[in-house]
Amino acid sequence: MAVGGAARVVVGLCAALTSAALAAAATYPLQDLSISQGNYNGIYFIVRDANAAPPTAREIRQIRENSTATREFYAANSGGTFDLRYEHVLDVPLTLNADGTRIGDWIADAENYVRSQYGIEPEDYHSNVFDVSRTTPDPDQGWSGLAWIPSNNYAVQADINTSWGRIVVDHELGHRIGAPHAAAWRNVDDSNHTPYVYNFERGRYDVYDAGQHGNQPTTLGVHRDEYGNPFDVMGNISHGHFSVHEKLNDLHWLSDTQAPDLDQLGEGVFRIYAHDDRAVTYDSDNDLYGVEAGYAADVLYGLTYRRQAEEYTPHRGRYTTVTQEITIEYRTGRDGVQFYLDGAILDMDPEGDQDRNNQERELEVGRSIRDIDFATSVYQGNEGEDFLSLNPTAPRRPWEVMREWYEFSVLGLGSDAIGSYVDLVVGVSDFVIENAVAGDLNDDGVLTTEDWRIFAAHTHTDVRLLSPTNRYLRGDLDADGDNDYADFVRFKNLYVAANGAAAFAALSAVPEPASAGILVAALAVTALRGGGRAWRK
Repeated sequence: MAVGGAARVVVGLCAALTSAALAAAATYPLQDLSISQGNYNGIYFIVRDANAAPPTAREIRQIRENSTATREFYAANSGGTFDLRYEHVLDVPLTLNADGTRIGDWIADAENYVRSQYGIEPEDYHSNVFDVSRTTPDPDQGWSGLAWIPSNNYAVQADINTSWGRIVVDHELGHRIGAPHAAAWRNVDDSNHTPYVYNFERGRYDVYDAGQHGNQPTTLGVHRDEYGNPFDVMGNISHGHFSVHEKLNDLHWLSDTQAPDLDQLGEGVFRIYAHDDRAVTYDSDNDLYGVEAGYAADVLYGLTYRRQAEEYTPHRGRYTTVTQEITIEYRTGRDGVQFYLDGAILDMDPEGDQDRNNQERELEVGRSIRDIDFATSVYQGNEGEDFLSLNPTAPRRPWEVMREWYEFSVLGLGSDAIGSYVDLVVGVSDFVIENAVAGDLNDDGVLTTEDWRIFAAHTHTDVRLLSPTNRYLRGDLDADGDNDYADFVRFKNLYVAANGAAAFAALSAVPEPASAGILVAALAVTALRGGGRAWRK
């Protein structure tokens, strides 16, 4: 999509709310499309000691009520394309050890009991949930829930009548349908991890300090916390939605038109809608949970792109080139966009602390970041390992790894008939632009009359919807969102310094904007359509 087309992603949705999203009827799951899409039945095993009392009718009713919450959670996450009901809630008494722990292959024993006593074949069902909260955990068990992949079995030790137990149930079902753990990249500096950055001026590695080095979400020695995402049910003590990365790549609840490849779209302003605000509905005639409106085919719920980086490889003793995937999403009620690198959330807010439950991870409204600030040279630290003990070689400079890069600015939040959204400005920059001669607006390395013509053509233009680089290239030299007289004074001084007063006087054929009245009354969208640097491969 060209620059103008990218702008229309916003304008089209704002101007004409005739999107399929507004006209969509309630969405319910169909039968057996895939392991994560369809209308399925499961079995709930209540595993207990054969000498203990069986579950009461009230306890079974509570299990049914809790299963309703799970069904609603998955209906909302899947956009109405997945539902799992417990067709059977079964009492399964087993012989246990004297201390209440389970004996041997207790899962096979439980399944055989169901076959012999109830005449039901567990393998015929999408999921078998083994509630073992009435048994004693093994001394070295270490889990509250456990899924056996690729089987259809998962067990829950936690009490499902607690909030933690309900999280565990939904977490393990997530594994059953293909979701991994929800990880986070964390610059932890403690006894187990030490993050570093490379000081090119001094030719050495320094311990990372956010106050000194700014926000660098993936330092050398960064910790990839397997459960570290505090927003995702597959992460750390959260009952939040699955991420766009999971919904797109693992669960297939979103398509690549709803979270498209930014490399194919190019620069522009993109309106990204919250993916976690589907309203649940129930079809009592068919006992199905769905949503009032599914994910709309013509709405953006995220963006993705791939980037080149280099990763230190200890056994080779050098950095090697890797390809990483970035996913961008927005969640209801958050104050900006979230970035994921290879499925793990990045910490984009340097003001947040190192606690794994810290939720200040967005790039907030009014802030900007460049893709190279994510770090182009990376090493995932192992627990207890000091990166410097590997005697690493020096990394390449960022612009040697990436010829050009995206820059992102969060414009603002809002809501409309489709839902809540964030507007994200995406531009492209490179080493030449960021290190160009001041006032060089055509990026040719010198300050000439061509730069003056570009400056004059955009005088009095509102460029707030453009990326920082494209604002500058249209004459916003003081970075206040427009090209005005203050910018003219700066340009004049730069031109005189580079070429002399006589050379600037020779520009008299093109009068000063303030006196000549060179006005370009352009809307923000017109500014976007006015052209921009094309994305170069």
